[in-house]
Amino acid sequence: MSPIPPATEPTNSAPETTGPAPVPTVPARNGTIAWALGFLAYFPIPFVGLLIAGITQLIVGLGQRKHGGLAAVNGVRAANWGLTQLCWPVLMALTMLIAVLTGVPSPTGDGMMFHPVMNVLVFTVLGLFFAVGLLQVIYAIVGTVMASKGRPVGLPVIPFLRAPRG
Repeated sequence: MSPIPPATEPTNSAPETTGPAPVPTVPARNGTIAWALGFLAYFPIPFVGLLIAGITQLIVGLGQRKHGGLAAVNGVRAANWGLTQLCWPVLMALTMLIAVLTGVPSPTGDGMMFHPVMNVLVFTVLGLFFAVGLLQVIYAIVGTVMASKGRPVGLPVIPFLRAPRG
């Protein structure tokens, strides 16, 4: 018969590892948040949602520049889209102001009569504002998907700002 080996006492020491400690993974910064905030345009108060989305995309998009690389490129592109969409409420307000200042009171006293050219201009600017609202949902979806896949967003916008070099 073989002798019984002596019992070993359990130890509280952790097993030794032979490689480097695992590093927690952090998602890559790619500017997705700046594009995803475009969905704020559908805040349930008309016109206010587009203003909120434009301002938020501008601020967050510019904040992405400090991360560099793809985050900076996509962030600045989202900021440019925010500025582009903010141009329309300003243009609409100026058009309405000019229309009211150049209009005449109606003969019945129940409103204002615009000059025919101003009627066309006011309705054109109003139609363009709704077109920007429709573009906003398209840009928010496409920009969010492209940025989340790690690709630069190449949607056409007015280039007010440039991404930092380097």
